[in-house]
Amino acid sequence: MTARPLTPPPLQGPTAKEKKYDRQLRLWAASGQQALEEAHVLLINHGGPGVVGVETLKNLILPGIGSYTIVDGNTVAEQDLGINFFLTDESLGRSRAEETCRYLTELNPDVNGYPVQQ
Repeated sequence: MTARPLTPPPLQGPTAKEKKYDRQLRLWAASGQQALEEAHVLLINHGGPGVVGVETLKNLILPGIGSYTIVDGNTVAEQDLGINFFLTDESLGRSRAEETCRYLTELNPDVNGYPVQQ
């Protein structure tokens, strides 16, 4: 009877999630990523275009924040198109909260966005 050489178990490559969030995992480890994924951010836009808030949301959605809500009672106007990257001509006259959520969700479909028009 000959001894079989010991072979190490096959290496497992990173999961799809680990590949997707590789940069964040390197920065703040799995515990930081988990905290981000459990977070819910509320953006209340009262009167202004809300561009700074939308840009902030974008920077949280890309690394995988859990969810967000945009409260905005306005409809998309011509002036919004030049300052909000996430709105298009097709958005004119529609809810700004809904349109912004729709486009932000395209950045990371794993993140839940909730529009509230009030």
